[in-house]
Amino acid sequence: MKAQLIETLHALTALHAPPGFEQPVVRHLRAAFTPLADEVQVDHFGNLYAIKRGGSPHPRLMVSAHSDEIGGVVKSIMPDGFLVIDRLGGVLDALIIGRKLWVNGHLGVVGAKSGHLQSADERGRVQPLDMLYVDVGATSADEVAQIGICVGDPWVWLSELEPMTNPDRLVGKAIDNRVSCAVLLQLFRELQGVTLDGTLVALVAVQEEVGLRGARVAAQRAAPDYAVVVDTFMSGDTPDVRYHREMPTRIGAGPVNLLANTGHLAHRGVVRLLEEAAGRAGVPLQPATVIGKANTDAAAIHLAREGIPTAGLGICRRYSHSPVELLDINDAVGTVQVLVELCRTMGSAMQTIAEIWE
Repeated sequence: MKAQLIETLHALTALHAPPGFEQPVVRHLRAAFTPLADEVQVDHFGNLYAIKRGGSPHPRLMVSAHSDEIGGVVKSIMPDGFLVIDRLGGVLDALIIGRKLWVNGHLGVVGAKSGHLQSADERGRVQPLDMLYVDVGATSADEVAQIGICVGDPWVWLSELEPMTNPDRLVGKAIDNRVSCAVLLQLFRELQGVTLDGTLVALVAVQEEVGLRGARVAAQRAAPDYAVVVDTFMSGDTPDVRYHREMPTRIGAGPVNLLANTGHLAHRGVVRLLEEAAGRAGVPLQPATVIGKANTDAAAIHLAREGIPTAGLGICRRYSHSPVELLDINDAVGTVQVLVELCRTMGSAMQTIAEIWE
């Protein structure tokens, strides 16, 4: 399983898909899910639904991930061929200067004033994105147009996924949230030949990074009885984080059991199902809360329709929203194992969910 997950993650992170431009990831996953699922659908918004039917239509479990990565669009083109860019999602000003970018299929670099020409004040100041520029090697706006770059075209980091000295530790761009897409695909591989006591829907939602937009649409259409959102989660195991006061989670210690975030309080019945599944799988869970700092698609999904009991699993990664996100692939393996056990006991899920109110 580990080797398959790494191979899938390599393929998915090599694709470039900021919010609104997720087509390459959707196309790749539609082809990958088709031989594993009973049905694969893509709605007009770009959300992908892979459906595995069991012995009965209900309960209907939805496990979701999002397909987009942070990035942006070209805002304007200067007469001398430099680009001005806008952000889509949580691009940090301090992490973009001097970086390579993919700009609609072309190489670009975020320019930086020569250090020899910077004043002492300039050297110590982070330049905001609206003061930066992108160099695509052109000398005029006409040349930019000729190579095929226009206002509104997408950009993302260029940062290939690579193994560290420890090959289980992988670093690169778009780990948030392509690793969770890889987990959903692996879940369907592991369930081949298994007859479920219900229906499983794998949702790959678009535009999470700009306000959970795809999930709002998809939760209405998929109409699950309960849901689990899989996303990456910040790790607190680096020297610049106060582990116990800020974020008591670490890579390589198992999936995060996300109990509360800014827009969602995990449904205790679904939490119990996840905890029991983790126990059967022998996978440790890291309980965590993150109030006022982050959201996942669970914030949109749990409020859809009549209310959908929802919980979340996180895969820890360091250096979030950077070109060098880093994770331990064993956390993804553990997430798949928990989800497999969750799916194996779908028949009694709604009883467990109802019991917390009795």
